[in-house]
Amino acid sequence: MPADDSTIPLILPDPLATGAENSAGFGPAGAAPDSVAHWFDLETILALPAPIASFADAAEAAAQYRRAARSENTRRAYRAAVARFCAWCAEHRQNALPATPETVAAFLAAAARAGLAVNTLRLRHAAIRYLHLLAGAAPPTAAATVATTFAGIRRAHRRPLAKKTALVLDRLLPAIEAIPNTLPGLRDRALLLVGFAAALRPSEIAGLTREHLTRHADGIELFLPWRKNDQDARGTKLWLPQGRTALDPVTALAAGPDAAARSDGPLFRRLRRVPPPRVAKGAKPKPPPERYRLGSAPIDTDSIALIVKRWTARAGFDGADFAGHSLRRGAISSGVAQGVHIARLKQFSGHASLKSLEEYVELDELRHNHPLKDVL
Repeated sequence: MPADDSTIPLILPDPLATGAENSAGFGPAGAAPDSVAHWFDLETILALPAPIASFADAAEAAAQYRRAARSENTRRAYRAAVARFCAWCAEHRQNALPATPETVAAFLAAAARAGLAVNTLRLRHAAIRYLHLLAGAAPPTAAATVATTFAGIRRAHRRPLAKKTALVLDRLLPAIEAIPNTLPGLRDRALLLVGFAAALRPSEIAGLTREHLTRHADGIELFLPWRKNDQDARGTKLWLPQGRTALDPVTALAAGPDAAARSDGPLFRRLRRVPPPRVAKGAKPKPPPERYRLGSAPIDTDSIALIVKRWTARAGFDGADFAGHSLRRGAISSGVAQGVHIARLKQFSGHASLKSLEEYVELDELRHNHPLKDVL
């Protein structure tokens, strides 16, 4: 295993109780790689158990709850990783299940030579491990051959972790001012300001609903039923203060495209493009209607990243430097610039530990509070 195996997102089923072509037998050892990939897809799709009428139903319910031990995003990432591993095995005529340590080591080495990031390889390493655990087979990733190969990859392909640029105040304000008062613009302005003011992750922005907003005279209370550091789903309360500037999230929400029309459903919804009406030949064209309509589905995290990129680019910055997480980074960095104590920043951002928060604030703290800034 890699030296920092504790950082690998693992799903740890009981090999004796899981893993199979169904939930009661063993996995398809020795099957063609494409069959292994198909089986793994089915085994990692979560369907909440129906009422239990027999031991077989109870065993299936237990398997489903084990799958629910990690988020759908993790299971989706594992499915993609296993599909790539199985395709590679098929191409090179190797068994995918059970795979030999030499096969896994060669797969990781080939991916490293192809330029994949170490974090991507770490995810694939974890997915192959889980594939074998799910099938009741010994994980080849535990072998010294794989561990030393991965250690060599990490050493040979070391490179700084690329982090997206923080959307701090002097970047956020020009982006907000570049947004027009159109239907997409009203939604995007509110999304950016709420995400910034509450230091939200893109997934948390996408998951906000109107039922979880409580309006007060001096701001809005947000309730998050679940977030990354709240695995037991106890819920987290956040606060959006009533501001006095163009960055006020409360005013932006009140001006949103459906602020008064709905009291439930997603806070930020997808837009659908409306085709222009047909005009009869010779008829006088009518003023073009609004090109977009609000849908019913919530916005997704990829769209949030595109929104951040679009409006930062419109404000004159390089949009490629930004992503959905730039809002959260910008909020924390702005707090550092204002001299907010790290303990308050931890409470504000919802980080589980100071160590993880330090990754955000280390450079910003040094920039604003350099011990030699007054003497150089």
